[in-house]
This record gives sequence, structure tokens and C-alpha cells, in this order.
Amino acid sequence: MNIAYFRNSTLAAGEVMERLKKEATAKGITIIGETILPQDGGTMITLCKPEWVQKIIAQDKKLIGLIPCSVLVHQEGEGSAIGIGNPQLVGSVAHVHEIEDMLADMDKELRVLVDVAADAAPLKPTGVKLYSTATCPYCKMEKSYLEEKKVAFDLVMVDADQQAAEEMVRKTGQMGVPVTEIQFEGGESEFIVGFDKAHLNELLGITE
Repeated sequence: MNIAYFRNSTLAAGEVMERLKKEATAKGITIIGETILPQDGGTMITLCKPEWVQKIIAQDKKLIGLIPCSVLVHQEGEGSAIGIGNPQLVGSVAHVHEIEDMLADMDKELRVLVDVAADAAPLKPTGVKLYSTATCPYCKMEKSYLEEKKVAFDLVMVDADQQAAEEMVRKTGQMGVPVTEIQFEGGESEFIVGFDKAHLNELLGITE
């Protein structure tokens, strides 16, 4: 699981910020504040839907510091970059299953917000890599599912390839399998820990 979602844009940072604010307002997302960071660090815009915050703190008020409501917009040459943290980290860190669906929807909505602000099309997957072992039942389930959906993928057996196992741990910090790497155009990758059918369907455009 990535900790953040960033997109590059051919637009200047000022235009990206205006597009961000306009789209956020249209989606009912409240702009809370805006801070210009020193030494050309970019601009941090704080935004959120009150119902997101309310639902998270209703589960545990100590999670308030993990809510990713800050967007960074940074000028890079003639273009810019915009990014936001991954809301699903809240669920993975706190193991609060009651809000996992909401966090997934929040993640999806914020990614669309970033894409629109950057004037960039959604990232398209270019490859799939499934890290597995010979004895892992969930790996076998995911392998069968991908084959059933006719998704081309590379199967990497980390119990037979020490270098691949080290690569998986280095990229994700995960020791267990399955881990699925979805590779996107531009060299970006998204990692899915465990056999998460809903997340696979979302990223790969699979319909049931």
C-alpha cells in the first residue's frame, strides 16, 4: 500500500490550486486552510469532508492525527506536482474494520480530486506482479481469480527466489504474501497486501 498519491501536471502550481479548490467545492469538500511553505516548498491546502472526520473520530479520537486532509501542490519547472496521503493507512495502522469501506471511498474520491486538479487522466495499469509462495492458500486463490478474469500477470515465488523476497520487503515492508504490485504508466506502482478482491477490481477495472 502506498503512503501517498502524487500526479505530475503540465499546469503551473497556481492553476492546479484553483482547479483543486473548484473541484473540492463542487464535491462538498471543505477547504479548511492554505499555507505557503518556506524555501519554495510549495503550498499545503487542508481540506476534508466533516462526515469523514466525524466517522473516524467516532471510532477512536486518537486517529485524528492520521486523517490525510492535506494536499501538497509544488511547482516543478514549468509544470507542477500535486499529492495527498492515502486514507486507507488509517485502517491498516489502527485495524478499525468498521470504517474500512469509508476509507476506501475517501481514497477514491481524493484520487479523482488530484487527477482533476492536475488535469491528468487516471493512471492506466501496465503490468501486474503477484508475489507468492507455494504453500500460501490466498496466493492460490488470487492466482485463480486473475486467471479467471484473464488478467496477465507475473508470478514471483519468493520462497524460491531470495532476491525477489528481499525486493518485496524493500518495496513494501511486508514479510507475508500475497502482495500484488500494480504497475502504472510513468513508473508508478501500487501495492496490495493480501487477496483484496475489491481493491484489485478497482485498480484493474475488473467487473464481476
